[in-house]
Amino acid sequence: MRTAPLPRFRLAPLSLATTLLLGGMATLPVAAQAQPAATVARSFAIAAQPLGSALNEFARQADLQLGFPATLVAGKNAPAVSGQLSPQQALDRLLAGSGLEGVVREKSVLVRPVSAGTSGAAVLPTVSVVAESGAGVLPGAYAGGQVARGGRVGVLGNRDMLETPFSTTQYTSQLVEDQQAQTIGDVLVNDPSVRNTYGRSAGREEFNIRGFTLFNYDVSYNGLYGVSPRNAASLIGVERVEVLRGPSALLNGMAPAGSVGGGINLVPKRAGAEPLNRLTLSYADDGQLGVHADVARRFGSDQQWGVRLNAAKRSGDTPVNGSSERVDAVSLGLDYVGEHVRLEADFNYQDRVTHGRSSLLFPPESGTAIPAAPRNTINFQPRWSYWEAKERAAVVRGEVDLSAGLVAYGAVGAMQYDFDSLQTTSLLLDDQGNMAARPYRLKEYVDTRTVEAGLRGKFQTGTLQHEWVLSASSYAQNNGLLRQNGTIFRSSIYAPADVAMPSIALGGSIPRTAETRMSSLALADTIFSSDRRLQLTLGARYQEVRSRSLNAGVVSDRYDKSALTPMVAALYKATDQISVYGNYIEGLSQGPRAPEGAQNAGQVFPPSKSKQLEVGAKFDAGRVATTVSLFQIERPSSVLEATGGLPVFRMDGQQRNRGLEIVSQGEVARGVRLLAGMAYTQGLQTRTEGGVNDGRTAPAVPRVQINLGGEWDTPLLPGLTLTARALRTSTQYVDAANTQQLPAWTRMDIGARYRFQAGGKPVTLRASLENVLDKNYWQSAAREGLTMGAPRTLLVSVSTDF
Repeated sequence: MRTAPLPRFRLAPLSLATTLLLGGMATLPVAAQAQPAATVARSFAIAAQPLGSALNEFARQADLQLGFPATLVAGKNAPAVSGQLSPQQALDRLLAGSGLEGVVREKSVLVRPVSAGTSGAAVLPTVSVVAESGAGVLPGAYAGGQVARGGRVGVLGNRDMLETPFSTTQYTSQLVEDQQAQTIGDVLVNDPSVRNTYGRSAGREEFNIRGFTLFNYDVSYNGLYGVSPRNAASLIGVERVEVLRGPSALLNGMAPAGSVGGGINLVPKRAGAEPLNRLTLSYADDGQLGVHADVARRFGSDQQWGVRLNAAKRSGDTPVNGSSERVDAVSLGLDYVGEHVRLEADFNYQDRVTHGRSSLLFPPESGTAIPAAPRNTINFQPRWSYWEAKERAAVVRGEVDLSAGLVAYGAVGAMQYDFDSLQTTSLLLDDQGNMAARPYRLKEYVDTRTVEAGLRGKFQTGTLQHEWVLSASSYAQNNGLLRQNGTIFRSSIYAPADVAMPSIALGGSIPRTAETRMSSLALADTIFSSDRRLQLTLGARYQEVRSRSLNAGVVSDRYDKSALTPMVAALYKATDQISVYGNYIEGLSQGPRAPEGAQNAGQVFPPSKSKQLEVGAKFDAGRVATTVSLFQIERPSSVLEATGGLPVFRMDGQQRNRGLEIVSQGEVARGVRLLAGMAYTQGLQTRTEGGVNDGRTAPAVPRVQINLGGEWDTPLLPGLTLTARALRTSTQYVDAANTQQLPAWTRMDIGARYRFQAGGKPVTLRASLENVLDKNYWQSAAREGLTMGAPRTLLVSVSTDF
């Protein structure tokens, strides 16, 4: 029950400007003598199906860019095509008898009605099906189909990877499906710069990017903050998971919780040219069953209207003793593509209930060694503990071509989050694994409203080309909280106490406890040389932040701050395959709030700025792409200091992370795909109080993270793919004094999938085994707490289109 509606925005100077604008609305390049893509033979396995679907599958298997009007292939079917063929041969067989002909070029396809020279029919206009990057148009998939060629770079719109002066990766829905990913963390396990704070089925997600925590409620959805699930996001309606490494205040605005190590954006699914009816059944240890339906259609004389509906249900036990999870999710995506107007709308619902869920385990007092991780199936959280989060969100986005080279765009989003839980706060007491835990009952609501509007245009000054953007945004969030603590009990991480479920009552309505209002105005201009090989982006965002905490309706803490965050980024495209870049960009964080479990829980601290310097190079060999980057991020730091009782949260000094990242993806050989890389990060504390911890390693920053993942389309059985992945994370300190350390850990995953035809319908069987060696390990020390890695977990699914 909410105590009051959202108050109106205060018309401060920036807010007034916002209102006016809203109202106005791993290899070097291949040698030049490489064979043309059209003539190199490769293995194809394409089932008989509607021509539009067959062309999409052909493009995926041939790693070519594709996009076409539905009217071109409407009502046409394609035969099955399989065997060792060149892309041109495979395309010719697919189009045989369709009245269409196709030409494979370097990285694209040209499809057109059969010309008079071959059929005697009248010559018709050529239809190009090359996908182009631009506002509202997704860049095509890269070789192998697991990542894209580019993606959204905040207010700058979609950019090709070789034209983006930042380190980014965009994971595709193909990877989500093939790896049976259920949450964002299941996708980002492929990224060497990212480590998940929580293990699978923990009921919540947080990430560590470039050594800094990124909270799940700082994940954006279709470019907007505050409308993605706050604890763990179902991916049933997500087309891509986009990762931008480093601060992004100018690009995306200030994240609501102040994450600065990177940004994550979820791109919603849209209906394709061909009708889609897909059903997936899944099983996960230890008895968790799931079903997911994905249906899409396009309507209208020119197929301008699209509908994409996803619905899923999953329920059952997890491999951790006494833990279970139920997820109900629905995602509806609508779109309209007109000659000068493009509209999108998304509606999402998610109900997630987790019992015996994983949670942070606060470490003992500094100087006390961290005990060895317990058996990974042991659950030191009582089985009666639970989380239930219900979330309803809606987002509408649109853009209008005002004239040649001038586009107006806008978006509005809202989310309601209701949370009910009975959980525990746990504190390790010694190096023997003894702990104290306090149960508590918690109810919470979060109401969010967010708006964005802007203009995007192009003009020329002499030989220089300009692409500029003016953006305004407003964000309002109301929080309500009701909490009641229980009685502390003793337990052990090795032999958890069997404690009876406490009776903790919460009465009355949920009072409003916090209000946050953020407004911003951003202006950026990207200047290109005449040949577009050199680009310089200049920009700045002016941000206002107003926040207040309430206690029994009385304001107990408030601040009203503003800041200007500039950005400079340069990129030089030395060749068609090599780019070098550099950037200076800042991040802005709302002051942190002391976490639950601290003596000063709820205390709000002032806003802070983070600063990044980065240089890098990108290499695109046609089928394999690699990004190498060097960076430095400086950020004011906080610490949860043990005192013998409940710890105290406070600001202390600065954290400076310097690092080297190498990220590679693509198809290293025919039928062999790679997702690999490493991140070396030196996180140091500086300017600490009295210089006590100067030069010491910052907590929760592993020095080395290594990923090596691969897939092999084995010729032993057409349609069979074998997969493997290895993750290595080096040691990490727990406390600022560096007296407590978590050991390094390595995780191995294996899997397989098999695509075949049954009754003329495509079927895919998938199976994977995570943590094959069933290692016991502490996964992370992020956010001043300890979390455990998940036990060995089997995932199995079968999906079919019908």
